Amino acid sequence: MFRLARLHRLLGLALAALLTACGGAQPVDAIEAASTTAALDAEASPTPMIVYSPRGTPVSEAGFVALGAPEALGGKVLEGTPEIFARIDYAKGPVAAGLFKATTGKILIHFPFTEHATILEGEVSLTDEAGNSHSYKAGDSYFIRQGQVIVWEVKGKQVIKSFFNTVEAP
Repeated sequence: MFRLARLHRLLGLALAALLTACGGAQPVDAIEAASTTAALDAEASPTPMIVYSPRGTPVSEAGFVALGAPEALGGKVLEGTPEIFARIDYAKGPVAAGLFKATTGKILIHFPFTEHATILEGEVSLTDEAGNSHSYKAGDSYFIRQGQVIVWEVKGKQVIKSFFNTVEAP
């Protein structure tokens, strides 16, 4: 709540400065801005839960951000030209949760975090160092520990998963 109030206060002050610079309203006193923000926060309802894939509808791809080359996450492209994207809906300390999307291709990845994931759309085949392989489709979940080496192969156009991961101390 403190972060949200601080963000609102900063945005309010920035808007006031912009309006003043453009010849508009005079800046609001910082104390008044803070009390206004507190009043707005008190009236705000709790954050609603997120439903990633309501039955029968595709996953909304709003908010996805390109992550760059798979190598940025400890991966090595083995086939194709896969692109990877994510949307972080929660992050605190070593924990993150949200959505991840990858396009067709095959990547060898040294998992930089421990992850529980559920496939929402598409199909992906995962193979571990021991040669164990499994294909996952919408509704399937998996658990991978930090440091495991996995071959991640997207079948079809793309795969979208929800994830919850944590980075463990070395």
